[in-house]
Amino acid sequence: MTDVIDQPRIDPRLLQRWVEVRRAEGRKRLRALVVLAVVLASGAMALGALYTPVLKVRHVRVSVSGAVSGPQVEALAGLDHYKLMIDVHAATIVKDLDAVPRLGGARVDREWPGTVAIRISVRTPLAIVARSAGGWGTVDATGRVIGDVAAPVVGLPVLLGTGTAPAVGSWIGGSLGPSVIPGTVPETALDMDAASDSATIPKGAAAALALLQALPANVFADVISVTVSASGGLSMAVLPASVASGSIAVDFGDGSQLAQKAAALSTLVTQADLSGVASIDLTVPDRPATLTAR
Repeated sequence: MTDVIDQPRIDPRLLQRWVEVRRAEGRKRLRALVVLAVVLASGAMALGALYTPVLKVRHVRVSVSGAVSGPQVEALAGLDHYKLMIDVHAATIVKDLDAVPRLGGARVDREWPGTVAIRISVRTPLAIVARSAGGWGTVDATGRVIGDVAAPVVGLPVLLGTGTAPAVGSWIGGSLGPSVIPGTVPETALDMDAASDSATIPKGAAAALALLQALPANVFADVISVTVSASGGLSMAVLPASVASGSIAVDFGDGSQLAQKAAALSTLVTQADLSGVASIDLTVPDRPATLTAR
């Protein structure tokens, strides 16, 4: 005969409490699942909306500083054909635009729901640099080679002493390089007022190009060449319209006080009688010295 073991009886109140706790936990889990489902559904709907034609690129607003048209920039950015806003990657477009040798300083912003704004500058040739295999490369103020020419270009001085021109799209050695936005005034890129004992004296190609950029257009037009010597000195050959023949050699010394030296040269070229002058010493810009030809 099997023995029957009496089971302890559970207090009905404890049993009721246990049931209530389990039901509360179940309701909490259900609410959490409902909230998660709503979030996932909303996210899926939002993501789906981003990939519908409703949010396509409808307007491309281009602001160009220089002689390149808005449609050209739009095409280079890959926005001249159907594209969704979600597929517009600003960093990629900036990289693509800045890779074009004659462009730089690109900025791209998405303006929802359907506009892309592009701001960009066109690089302006400032000088020419000889190529080792013949021909010349045109460079802008940052030192980027922006094109090739077969012969010297009227109105562009020759940059000497900085090596030969690298491939189009590259920067010549010693220049400001890609960190500087094209069109930036020299004062914002270099210390144009650096004293002779300063550690921030502009040097090399950067100093030579900054000096050219600091000259007024009418004086710049008279510059034949600018040279960086092995010791870092700067000099120019200028041919003012008032001089009948023969260029004038201008010695600037090092790259200190470039702004003052550019201003001194401008004053001499535009206001002084340079007939018979063979050279000008501007190493001390507030005390210029001239040497007449024998």
